Amino acid sequence: MRSRYSAYFTKNVDYLFKTQHPKYRKLNMRQQITEAAKTKNWAGLTILDRKKGQARDKTGVVEFVALYRVGDALSQLRERSRFQKEGDQWFYLDGDLLPPYQPKRGEPCWCKSGKKFKHCHGKK
Repeated sequence: MRSRYSAYFTKNVDYLFKTQHPKYRKLNMRQQITEAAKTKNWAGLTILDRKKGQARDKTGVVEFVALYRVGDALSQLRERSRFQKEGDQWFYLDGDLLPPYQPKRGEPCWCKSGKKFKHCHGKK
């Protein structure tokens, strides 16, 4: 998961395409990956949860929040991603987009501003 985030950050479309499971690749997948990598300035990754995905496992699930900028606006992508290991190679299968991550009011804000959520993006 972290290597795919790093590939988005560095805009390494070839790596992203190569680590997409062949069974789940679509004809326009490279174009979609290229657009997502090039139009967003990725700003941070937080892993919220993971199930399996260790060296001895054959599958894994990772829930994460990735921060990105488009222009001056900071946004987040929250996803639960599924991975499958074949040989020594992990492949991204697919993921479910989730509602934006919202910490509890007294917890640090998701944007990593250093403020509590209630004093940052949690203001009403």
